[in-house]
Amino acid sequence: MVILPEQKTIVVNPESLFVYLSPAIREDYGLDGADYRNASYVDLPPIRQIAPSCVAEDSECLITLKVQQYISSQNHQGEIQLFLKQKTPVIDPVSKVGVGVRVDFFPIYSLGHFKPYINSHIVQYASDASEVSTRQKIELTMIEELILFLLIMYVKPKVVTLHLNAILHKNIAVSTVRNTIHQQLLRKFAVVSVEELIDKAIFCGYDTILPRIMSEQFSIRIS
Repeated sequence: MVILPEQKTIVVNPESLFVYLSPAIREDYGLDGADYRNASYVDLPPIRQIAPSCVAEDSECLITLKVQQYISSQNHQGEIQLFLKQKTPVIDPVSKVGVGVRVDFFPIYSLGHFKPYINSHIVQYASDASEVSTRQKIELTMIEELILFLLIMYVKPKVVTLHLNAILHKNIAVSTVRNTIHQQLLRKFAVVSVEELIDKAIFCGYDTILPRIMSEQFSIRIS
């Protein structure tokens, strides 16, 4: 197993107990010199709130034996940081059974990284437009912010609805999400398609900010 010194990596056993924490994880989470054996996600403050979902993700990874990727946040003493979280099953070469999960965290600086292409139609927007002033003129509700956040990650409306209900603990219909997109967001951004909406949202800087609802820790699967 190759792990670079600055890489944030965790390896867990089938019970999601830590087998290995990379030096970068131990230093960043204040665990240098600590005995982390028998510790788990709940013992890491930046991801403590989503510990149950992290365990569930491990279980699914070991069942499917497939790599999984998530957009995840960590709360570092009040500062929310975004990461691409990749879970890779550790497979015994003889029995072909999953014996653990490797979890790698890669920093995200812009949600636009997860769009197949970024601003391919950006030329249609005025080159001298101020992104900040444009964003300030667009008033969004917290629900609209969250839907836009997920659309920028190229999540389809049906999946947007699933995440919306999981985060808000509600039972919102897919049709409600589609209506919000087509009747409200398209109008507010003065565009005619979801593709244009995503492009203009990134142009206005919405790929660099978190929705107000997402001030806590979260983990959203993208593959």
